[in-house]
Amino acid sequence: MVRLIIVRHAKTEWNKAGRIQGRSDIPLASESIIATKAASFEYAKYDISACYSSPLARAVKTAKLLLGNRNIQVKTDARLIERDFGFYDGKTYEELKMADHDKLFYDLSEDPSAETEQAVFDRMKSFLLDMAKLHCGHSVLVVSHGVAISFLLYAATHSEFNAQDYKMSYIKNLTATEVVLEDA
Repeated sequence: MVRLIIVRHAKTEWNKAGRIQGRSDIPLASESIIATKAASFEYAKYDISACYSSPLARAVKTAKLLLGNRNIQVKTDARLIERDFGFYDGKTYEELKMADHDKLFYDLSEDPSAETEQAVFDRMKSFLLDMAKLHCGHSVLVVSHGVAISFLLYAATHSEFNAQDYKMSYIKNLTATEVVLEDA
């Protein structure tokens, strides 16, 4: 088995403004750096042997800060990148006249420029299968993004994607979720 400690990146200025980031490479807000350093003490209890992150700067910086002084390299993995939101990327919920993020995630299925749910699920499932093979008996820190993590959690409990069964999970910034995977 492998234990994954899955964390959503710390907040950016775009998070604070209600702007949809998607794959835009937005850095952490300055106060988030302080908050993440403080949160790193909570992660000291984990015997982490590896760390994987989305290649976007906000995720990589969060991972490095959470690792603190540990001698562990952050390995970027493109499968952990946020969903491509197509037309919606860079826009605010206000501009789109959406009350909150819930409607966005279901509207994406109507946008041909957005990454499909199946594609996001497939890359998350692939990542989980690799973790089960590569890190048996260890704990791994994984830093990614809200929608990507929602699909990652779904892929951990489902062998196939079913749009009728999938419910979007809201993942708060800097929130850790533990997932234990059985051997591959």
